[in-house]
Amino acid sequence: MKEHQGLKKAVLGATFCGVALLWTGCRPTFDEPVRDTTGEGGEPGAGYTVQCSGWFPDWIARSAPPEGEQSFQLAQGYPLGIPVAEGGEITGWEPFEATTSASWLNHDFRQEAQRLDYLEALKQYVLEDLAPYDFVPQNEALSGKTHWYHVPMMTSGFFPREPRHGLTEERGLRASEQSWLSADAGAYGIGLYNKLGGYTVGQVFRHPDPMQAEPGKGQFIDGTVVVKVLFAEYDPSSIVGPDPLLHSPAWQIQAPDDSSGDTFEVRLLQMDVAVKDPRSAETGWVFATYVYDESLPAASPGDRWYNLTPIGLAWGNDPDVTSNGDPDLDENWINPSVPSPFAGMTGKHGRLNGPVDNPESSCISCHSTAQVNEELAGTGVFMPYKGAGFIPGSSCSEQEKMNWFRNIQGSEPFGITTQNTGFCGLTNPPRPTPPVYPLDYSLQLQLALALSKGLGHPNPCLGTIPSEHLPENNRLLIQRQVTLGAMPANQLEKRSTRGKGSSVRRLESGLPSWEQLGMYAELKKGDKEEGR
Repeated sequence: MKEHQGLKKAVLGATFCGVALLWTGCRPTFDEPVRDTTGEGGEPGAGYTVQCSGWFPDWIARSAPPEGEQSFQLAQGYPLGIPVAEGGEITGWEPFEATTSASWLNHDFRQEAQRLDYLEALKQYVLEDLAPYDFVPQNEALSGKTHWYHVPMMTSGFFPREPRHGLTEERGLRASEQSWLSADAGAYGIGLYNKLGGYTVGQVFRHPDPMQAEPGKGQFIDGTVVVKVLFAEYDPSSIVGPDPLLHSPAWQIQAPDDSSGDTFEVRLLQMDVAVKDPRSAETGWVFATYVYDESLPAASPGDRWYNLTPIGLAWGNDPDVTSNGDPDLDENWINPSVPSPFAGMTGKHGRLNGPVDNPESSCISCHSTAQVNEELAGTGVFMPYKGAGFIPGSSCSEQEKMNWFRNIQGSEPFGITTQNTGFCGLTNPPRPTPPVYPLDYSLQLQLALALSKGLGHPNPCLGTIPSEHLPENNRLLIQRQVTLGAMPANQLEKRSTRGKGSSVRRLESGLPSWEQLGMYAELKKGDKEEGR
């Protein structure tokens, strides 16, 4: 409790909000994470440790990683947007503008000859910022490029964040589906959103009390990029033939419910990238899937993050394709050069999927179910709050299964499936109106809302936030006028916030401080625009 009580004296700030020649503000975060005791789901109690580095918990675990060892921190300094100023005073915030100059926009995914270039541009966009820092976005300050954020409140329920790298358990790998495995294995993943996506995540979770989250704000800006890296539980004795993950990037993680704190190894298997691309008339999104390729040489000694070969692209569900081998798949494209251990691992009727994904679904199909039914908020339900399953149930007819392969925009709800039909039939077909809110293909937002607002799991970090930094008391977050004044870059000093060499710029005393502004401000004359 000593750490907990001392938190109210902590200096808070937000990280990595700068863009070219522009002051921006971010959600408050703690310079140093604070740990406290809590119940299993974040409710009052004991037996678990919660770590807080901002409004929302980093993780909740039965056994906390020892001090000095790897511990996950949630990247939650969500950008507030573009400040609106009058007479040198901030009067509000406006959303960021859509990306118009991103590298992938130089390639047209609708043209087959340009698809590999499009995939390569997305891969480079993600990896150049995250791979050098082992996908820890707080270290991104060293590169001064893109800013990345996690989704909060994925710390309870069925597959909560583990405390070393923030991974959540995914659908397991099955030997019956994987020719290179002789035994089933666990799969784990973590997702991040670029600055445009982080803005929307912060709009949904505008208040540290998750019961006040606003799913109606869950619509993303064109240029939003989401990346998810997925790892396989690594056991060489269960691998048949040549090891396809022999030199793959490896992490040590631990199960959140394991009281021993023992770790086990997982290795990079798959990377998914989704981009809000205005050229996708069918859904508004383009999904890309990559798989680790052991046959490629390392990009540099010891660096295998770039050993990712694309499986393919999808920008629609091909709703007219109803059988295997149909030659008319024209909204999904599969790379003919997929590494041999993972070749042929497609989704329903040949649609895009990765080795971790369910073969009865597809990337876009699964994500199209992202919605929540606010009528059931706080009732302690999960499936009804979501409204529909990720994939059609095994009892569904083939005609009913095709409900999951409709092309819908992210601003349109998927629809509600009913229990008395085995969650197969849609009510209010095909697109109900609020209180069912679409979440623009974000299953992470859906899960966070379902765990916190649907099941009523509380935020155990609420009591650690100094009252002056709550939205109702913080003048910046509630958009009261705040004088900025001139803040020359040479009047900024650096302060370490995470690990060796990681730093952000902090305002010197005498200038408007965090306590006055509710944010860090950062000016980087050399910064490039977010889309680059």
